[in-house]
Amino acid sequence: MLRACLCVATVLALHEPAASQPPARDNPPPRTGTASVSGRVVDASTGRALPRVEVLAESGGAMPHSTLTEGDGRYHFIGLPAGAYVIIATRPNYIRAAWGETRPEGPGQRITLSEGQQIGDLNLAIKRGGVITGRIVDEVGDPLPEVQVSALRYQYIEGSRRLIHSGRGGQSNDLGEFRVYGLPPGQYYVSAASRDFRSAPDGGSGYAPTLYPGTGNVAEAQRLTVVPGQTIAGISVMLVPVRTAKVSGIVIDASGRPLDRPRISVSQRVGGAPIGGFSFSIHSDGTFSVPNLAPGDYTVRASGPEGESARADITVAGGDINGLQLVVAKPSAIRGRVVFTPSATDQPPPKPTAIDIGAWREWAFGEQVRVSGKVHDDATFEISLAAGRVHLRAGARGPAPAGAVPWRLNRVVVNDVDVADSGIDVPPNGAIENVVVEITDRMGELSGRVIVDNGGQVNDCMVIVFAKDAAHWSVQSRHVIVARPGPDAVYRARLLPGDYYVVAMKELEPGIWTNAEFLAAAREQATKLSIAAGEKTSIDLRLSPVPVL
Repeated sequence: MLRACLCVATVLALHEPAASQPPARDNPPPRTGTASVSGRVVDASTGRALPRVEVLAESGGAMPHSTLTEGDGRYHFIGLPAGAYVIIATRPNYIRAAWGETRPEGPGQRITLSEGQQIGDLNLAIKRGGVITGRIVDEVGDPLPEVQVSALRYQYIEGSRRLIHSGRGGQSNDLGEFRVYGLPPGQYYVSAASRDFRSAPDGGSGYAPTLYPGTGNVAEAQRLTVVPGQTIAGISVMLVPVRTAKVSGIVIDASGRPLDRPRISVSQRVGGAPIGGFSFSIHSDGTFSVPNLAPGDYTVRASGPEGESARADITVAGGDINGLQLVVAKPSAIRGRVVFTPSATDQPPPKPTAIDIGAWREWAFGEQVRVSGKVHDDATFEISLAAGRVHLRAGARGPAPAGAVPWRLNRVVVNDVDVADSGIDVPPNGAIENVVVEITDRMGELSGRVIVDNGGQVNDCMVIVFAKDAAHWSVQSRHVIVARPGPDAVYRARLLPGDYYVVAMKELEPGIWTNAEFLAAAREQATKLSIAAGEKTSIDLRLSPVPVL
C-alpha cells in the first residue's frame, strides 16, 4: 500500500520553497487617484515591441499597481494616487528591468506624480535572460528523461548567504535534453535530480542529486558565469547509480500515541538548497517507510490535521535508518496587545486592525521565515506558530500619507523587558502571554545627498543607516534602514532615536545589509551620527567601496 502511495506522490517543484521566503502580507488593494503613466516595452536587442509583459508601478510598501502590455508593447496606468513610483517590467524569459536603471536588475529611477498628472513615454528596453542547455545521461551515456534540472546561485537571505534556485527550471525530455532560461546575470551551479522514487528490483539502487559536471559536493562543482542574453550550451551531467537506503519510523503525538494518517514529506539538501522532494500519507498507526533514498542530507517532516508538526534532519550514508521517531507538537502561541505612544505630531494613530504584525525567525532550510498574526479591534493580537526563537515585527500597513510620519515598531515588552532585539523563545505546546507591542511615530529624520569629487550627485546607490550597537542588528531590524536618493537626488530615512552609522555604496548584492559581517566591515568607512525624536539632520555622503567579505 505504501509503495502505491509513493508511485503517485506529488513531486515538489524545484524552486526556492515559499517557506524560505517571507510570505505575502495582507496588504490592502492598491489605492486609487487621478494620475496616469504610459509607455512602451521593447526587446533591448531588436527593438521589437513585446506584448503581455507585466508592468508594475511600485510605491513604497504599498500593493503595486499592475498591467500587461498590449500587442504594440504599450502599457497604460490610470487612476494612480499621488506619490513616488518605480516602473518595473517582467517577463518569464527576460530579466526584470526598472525604468531608468543603469545596470541589469538595478534599482531604477523613481518618478514623482501629483494628482491629475499625466506622464507618457516611460519606455523600457528589457534584455533576455541567460539560458543554460544540455543533456542528462545515465552511467552508460543513455538519455535520462524526467530529471529535474535547475540553476542555483548564492544570495543573501535574512543575513546569511544561501544557495537558492533561480531562473525557470524544468525537467529533461525523452532525449535527456534540458533548458533552464530567464537567468539574471551571475554565477550558477547546475543541479540535476532524478524524481523516480520507484524501488529497483533489488530495492537497492538509485540516482543521487548531482551538480555539474558530476558531483554532489558544492565545493567540487563548476560554476557557470551567465550574462544577459547568453546561451551556454552543451552542458552534460551524468547521473551515476548509488546504493540507496530505506528510512522508517513512526509519528507520535506529545503523549506518545501514534498520529492517525499524518503527512510525511522528504526533501534532499545539497549545499543548503532543496534539490528534490515528495510527500505522501502514512498508515493509520503512524508508521512510515521511505525506500530508495540515495546517500545525502535530508529533511523529513510530519504534519497532522490540526496543525501539528515535527521535523528531523538526517544523513543517509548507504545503510538503512530504522526507528526514526517524529514527535509532533501543536502550534504554540504568542498573545498580547498593541499600544501606541503619544504622537509626536498630534496625528491620530492608525486603527489597530491596520497594524501588520508577524513573528520572524532565523532562516532555516524549509522553515517558514515569517508567520503573520492578526490584530483585533480591541488591539489584542495572537500569532499561532511553531516553537523556537522569534522576533516580533510590526508597523502600519502601506506607506504613510503624504506629509505624515509613519508609525513603526518601537518596543516589544515581555515581563517589563524590551525583547525586540533579543527575541522570544516560544516553548513547544505552550504560549507566551501579555506581550506588549509598542508602535510610535516619535522618530528623527536623516537626509542628504550622495556626491562625487566634481560636485556631481549619485542616484544609483544605496544609503545604509545602521545602529552603532551591534546588538540591534537582529532579524528584520528596526535599526537598519536602507534608503535611495529620490527624484530630487536626496535620500531620506526615518530613524528611532539613537546612535547610528550611515554609508553609501553602489552595486550591492540584494540583502547584504542584513549580514552582520557586512555591517561590521561597513562601519569602518561610515559616518557616525546621533539623532533624537523630532530632530532633522542632514549629512552628505561620498560613495564608499563595498567591503570584500
